Amino acid sequence: MSTGHVEYASLNGTHIFKLIGEVRAQSCISLDKLLSKIEQQSNVVGAIVDLTQTTFIDSTVLGVLAKLGLKLKQTHQIQAVMLSTNPDITTLANSMGLGQVFVILNYCGDPKVCTRELIEEHITHNAMLTTVLDAHKTLMKLNESNQNMFEPLVKQLQKEQDTLEQVSQQNV
Repeated sequence: MSTGHVEYASLNGTHIFKLIGEVRAQSCISLDKLLSKIEQQSNVVGAIVDLTQTTFIDSTVLGVLAKLGLKLKQTHQIQAVMLSTNPDITTLANSMGLGQVFVILNYCGDPKVCTRELIEEHITHNAMLTTVLDAHKTLMKLNESNQNMFEPLVKQLQKEQDTLEQVSQQNV
């Protein structure tokens, strides 16, 4: 289980996401839903992802962040900023291709930024599966290395999702 969490704040169209501790897939369902809402807004002027207090981040969370960066570029023509002071986290983010969609800065700002923890909603298996699958598909779009690394996982998750959809259609 995750021992970390995501905090969020917004001011005048700038969105701030602060990832604290060990942030894993379970912590990003609410983040993924929030990104969908932000994508629909017309007044988005910037986004900052603060990883300065992140001790671990898994590939699903990186995929959700990649999705944020890609959507901001495509929909709002905005280059998001990622703050990281942990060399391991920075290396991981760069190796997954996030440097293509974020400006990654080594900066340690004020830890008392006014963010609030995103509250995790009831997590269903299907919601988790969809988020994990979408996050890894997004990572695969960033570079060939990710494509090769995550293709088997994505195929397996897609197969599981297809099976769940068939079962739910049979129950209708």
